[in-house]
Amino acid sequence: MHEMSIEVPRMTRGEVGVTLHVMVKNGESVVGRLLDCVGPYVRSVVAVLNDCSDRTEGVLEEGCARHGLILICRHVTRESHPHLYLLDVPETYQVGSPLAGEVFPDAYTGDLLLADWSAARNVGWMMPTWEWKLFLDADDVVDDPEVIPGLCWSLQERGVEAAASRYHYYASSGGGDWRADAFRERLARSFPWIRWRDRVHEVLTGYAKDRVARIEGNLVVRDLRDSLGAGTRPPWRNLKILYHRARSAGWESLTPRETAYLAVESRECMPDLCLALARRYLSFPHEHREESAWLCSVAGEVEEVRHRYLEAARWYELSLAHHPGTLSAYRLSRVRFLLRDWEGSLAAYDVGAKNAATTQLLDGGDAQGRAARVIAASCLASLGRLPEALAMVREARAEFPDNQKLRELEEAISSRLGGAP
Repeated sequence: MHEMSIEVPRMTRGEVGVTLHVMVKNGESVVGRLLDCVGPYVRSVVAVLNDCSDRTEGVLEEGCARHGLILICRHVTRESHPHLYLLDVPETYQVGSPLAGEVFPDAYTGDLLLADWSAARNVGWMMPTWEWKLFLDADDVVDDPEVIPGLCWSLQERGVEAAASRYHYYASSGGGDWRADAFRERLARSFPWIRWRDRVHEVLTGYAKDRVARIEGNLVVRDLRDSLGAGTRPPWRNLKILYHRARSAGWESLTPRETAYLAVESRECMPDLCLALARRYLSFPHEHREESAWLCSVAGEVEEVRHRYLEAARWYELSLAHHPGTLSAYRLSRVRFLLRDWEGSLAAYDVGAKNAATTQLLDGGDAQGRAARVIAASCLASLGRLPEALAMVREARAEFPDNQKLRELEEAISSRLGGAP
């Protein structure tokens, strides 16, 4: 274990000290890559090691030595911080009462489960460091790490205390299309009152609301989700933490944000609970319209999986009423297509294409747009607008030349046009 205090030096113009903060469990396969990515642009690393059983600490030591960085490792384990854990057994989730008659999924480890990720992060976050803190996960990469020192200087000159940047989230294995594009907290001043909050899906709090920035075009982060230690995550981890909180403290005690996240985490295994929580969330007085739109889209997805397309369409429409998004619009296009509402499906596609030009939360990534174009082409063909349909299918095929369904659709439309090439 390496622990030391860092004397924060007086900053001169053009210089800024940045500390990388990372919390990692069994990340030996990826944490070295992270240090090689941002190591040349930071001055120290604070790592919270959560129940590591591999060589993560050794890889951190090697990477920091390679880049001449100060390393501080703090350990959070069942032994060192037992108050942050809960026992993952059925009885833990049977306290109190259910909300919608839900039955908790039968997947237990019988082991202790870290149940407060903000508290664990704050173990390292509160260590004395340089003027700025950069937050990343072990399996992240930064597209443009060289901007970090200058960006922090620029933000400090403007009095900014915290900043979020673009975050691309991949579905799995670090390849293919990213699943979501959003903003995520990345930088914060080293003020003791700025710290992490919430048990899961942690957020930074404490900064002045008029001194926070969204960075567009710089410090783009990609979560590749390719850590070989990812399999150590307990099943339904986030759901268990939030559900235990709801059952043990009472459903009325949940904050709007906890309600939203529990709804999202329960959508696959307890869909009735998800929908009940979505309705409860919308009854709260709050101003987070982007969050409301996101949760409505999740509820629509639940209804769509159940083949209840009219109900799904209503949720997607409500999502768009709260905030513009490509994801909700393209999903609305899909369910209207399934309802054989060709005009309505095309109209929703057009909304999604228009929203893609604006900065917004609900962005499903390139894959969503490509899939939606295929649906739009099918609608055009069903409406007899064959030349437009053919052009759109060929555009899609240029990106997916080996896709059999696209090839068949192109051939069918060409045949209807009289064998047009």
